[in-house]
Amino acid sequence: MRDRKTKFIIIIGCGRLGSELAIKLSKNHNVVVIDKDETSFERLTKRNFIGFTRVVDTNDMAALKDLNIDKADMIYIVTPDDNLNFMLAYGIREINEEIKLAARVNDPLKKAIFIKANVNLFCPIEDSVNQLVEELDKVDEKI
Repeated sequence: MRDRKTKFIIIIGCGRLGSELAIKLSKNHNVVVIDKDETSFERLTKRNFIGFTRVVDTNDMAALKDLNIDKADMIYIVTPDDNLNFMLAYGIREINEEIKLAARVNDPLKKAIFIKANVNLFCPIEDSVNQLVEELDKVDEKI
């Protein structure tokens, strides 16, 4: 039986963002990282990742369903492809509409599509810009 605080987390996409997320979350949770390219997992083996990796065609919803994605406490969809991220979020919601997920949106202009589909999202570019502007505001406060 799983500790109530320990979550079953699936991360789809093991680039820089996905691998950093996996390393951090694997310290306290059960993490499975999915990517279509086996070499992407090298980022994890060089660090202290404690979890599982699976090579899966991320375009294949049937293959993803076989990995018990419907049992996950949280799914992070962090591939570099906004269209794929949207289709994955939509497909996963078709499998289990109650599942918690967050999808990466690289192009701020595409945020509206994700919002309209009721997909939790994060936009690294927009988040970075906002953080940099906040830093400028802090400089202005000191003057």
